[in-house]
Amino acid sequence: MAKKSVRRSISMTQEMRDRLALLVSKQPRDTTEADLIREAVRLYLDDREDLIGSRKYFQKSLQGRLDRLEAALAFHLNVLIYLLAALDPEGSPERIAEAILAARQDGDTLLAQMNALRERR
Repeated sequence: MAKKSVRRSISMTQEMRDRLALLVSKQPRDTTEADLIREAVRLYLDDREDLIGSRKYFQKSLQGRLDRLEAALAFHLNVLIYLLAALDPEGSPERIAEAILAARQDGDTLLAQMNALRERR
């Protein structure tokens, strides 16, 4: 655990203090009120999406970037497939359309597999 270098003093109602003491009594012997207060502050900060440095904000912004990159990659792969099909000396509009449809079908399968992996995390 990182060294604690900042001290704060807080005020709370007697009811809050009693509830905190009850929670501490249910924890392992070496858990203190300060440990629970630190954990509560940490959870609060991590849950604040509007704070730039919060873990949840980072995860949400990273997921958005990954989704945009995935869409761009799918588009570029479809363009490459189209260009490769066009280079085929026997290429015909039907063969190009077949290649694009095949890529589209395989792309859906790949995306489904990627989504299944995301859900497992």
